[in-house]
Amino acid sequence: MTKRDLVQYFVVNKELKMSTGKTAAQVAHAATLSTIELMQRTSPFQDRQEDFVEWVQTGMKKIILKGKQSELEKLEKRGYFSIHDSGLTEIASGSLTVIALPPMEKSHAKEFIGHLTLLKN
Repeated sequence: MTKRDLVQYFVVNKELKMSTGKTAAQVAHAATLSTIELMQRTSPFQDRQEDFVEWVQTGMKKIILKGKQSELEKLEKRGYFSIHDSGLTEIASGSLTVIALPPMEKSHAKEFIGHLTLLKN
């Protein structure tokens, strides 16, 4: 059996200029909520549950990318997990902060996030 390169991608809205701590909290929200959703049998990503289990068993590889608001909106329309802030601290209520994709093969993700770059700070 060929070893697969399963990764969960998170795309952070770079236009919001969130602090490092705020960004970390938003990505943590996305990781938690996407995991809860993927564990439910009624998940719209039910067909990805095998990938999810294999991803957990192989170290839960994650990559954090940055994107523009419009890029996050496109991913949100595809049905991926979206995080909107409650507006209690740094940014406006309802701001789209992070999109989380379910764990998937790197090669599959390239078609719609391959143009994005790593979030470095």
